[in-house]
This record gives sequence, structure tokens and C-alpha cells, in this order.
Amino acid sequence: MILGLCSRLDEATLKAVKDIGYRYIETWLPGLCGDENNEKFVTLLRVLEKNKLRCEVGQMAFPGVYDPEGRQTEEALEKIRIKTYELIKATSDLNIEKLVIGAGGARVLSSPDQFSNVMEQMADILKNAVSPALDRFGVIAVIEGLVKNESTILNTTDQSVQLAKMANAPNIKVMVDLYHAANEDEDFNDFAKHSGYIMHSHIGKPVPRVMPSSNDGYDYAPFFAALRSAGFNGRMSVEAGLSDPDYITSIKNAYIALEALI
Repeated sequence: MILGLCSRLDEATLKAVKDIGYRYIETWLPGLCGDENNEKFVTLLRVLEKNKLRCEVGQMAFPGVYDPEGRQTEEALEKIRIKTYELIKATSDLNIEKLVIGAGGARVLSSPDQFSNVMEQMADILKNAVSPALDRFGVIAVIEGLVKNESTILNTTDQSVQLAKMANAPNIKVMVDLYHAANEDEDFNDFAKHSGYIMHSHIGKPVPRVMPSSNDGYDYAPFFAALRSAGFNGRMSVEAGLSDPDYITSIKNAYIALEALI
């Protein structure tokens, strides 16, 4: 596996990220777009080049909104296609390879009897808007399962894989996040049945949500073993602790703890 970091973007941190041994960073792409963020984006490119570090994974919200009428209109899908395309085009100098799709208005479930229709609309968005927009850049989208207090649907790996199968597009896959999977009491042994769909992962200590460390009392080995059982040997981004006042020390400790497991 390849260990990366959902990182702060200041120059000192990025130098430390490279020096510690992380292979790449992951970041929120909308925060790098628009005229107001141009200087930030140009500076990031310069610092990444200087430190021979790549931003290989980006993040965005699940695009679009759920339509209570029961279907996505072609007009809505076209807006999503354009928005997704423009996001990746604007950040194309980063050469993003995976795009994490997290929470967003389309994944709102107000009552259990909406489940099938919300899934159908999200699959429509992924297949007919996101997939063609990303295909032009060779980017693969990975659906992120989130805990229930962050999203009313797509709370488990099973649901994310179900959605990817419904979208039925080669560049629509899923990711697994230890924090979310553990707090939703997922059985990691079930990952094995999702071979071919798990294409990215996040890791952080589940409770409390902090950077992993060698003496934090959590056994990370079963999570790694479960991912391997699904044939996964890709990128794993450490995601936690952005507000930690001793951030550099915490990301170094996380690398030491996890490097032996990858």
C-alpha cells in the first residue's frame, strides 16, 4: 500500500510530509478553484514541485441535489457534468488520479421509503454526469461512506458498492475509511466480497478521531488485513488531526505507526 496524507497545505508542513516519508497528499479541490484562490493554487504547485511531492487524490462533495419529483432532469445532469469537468480542469496541473466524493445534497434521505429512489438518482448522477466528466481526464471517482451524523445514506461499504454497481461505470468505485467503518460497526471481514470496487482508503483512530500512533491502544492490523483480502494494495490517506497544535509531530508518529503495516 502507499501511505499519503490529507494534509495542511502550508510550505513548512508539505516539506515535513515529504521528509517524513509520505508519498502523496490529498486535499479539498473546491478550495483551490476560482480567482480568489489562484495565488493559493499557484503557491501549492510551486511547493509541491520544490519538494518533489504530488497531490494525487482530490475531494469534492457529492454533486447535485435530490429531486423529490423522483428523477434527475437532463438540465440538472448537464449542470453537474459542467461543474465536475470545470473542477478537474481547473486543478488539472495537480494530475489528480482519484477523486473522493463525500457528503452532498444528493445523498439526503428524509425517510426510509426514499432509499431506492435516492440511490437511483445518485446512480444517475454518477453514471451520466460525473463519469463522463472525469473520463476526459482519466480520473476515477471513489464514493465515501460516512457515519450517520454526517450523511443520511451511504453509511456503509456495502451501500457504497451497491451504488457503484448501479452506476455501472468503469471510473466509479468506492473507498473505505476506518473512522466511518468502525463507527458504523462494519465487519471488516466483509471487505473481501468487494474485490474490484475498493480503490482508495482513509485511516485515523476511530475514537477519538485523532492521528494514529504506536501507543494509542487501537489495533490497526485487522483493517489492513481486510483491505488486502479485497485485493486492495493502493493509496491510504491518513485523515485526522488537522487542528492538532503539534501537527508535525502527530503526522510523524502516524507514519511510524502505519508504515510497518503497509
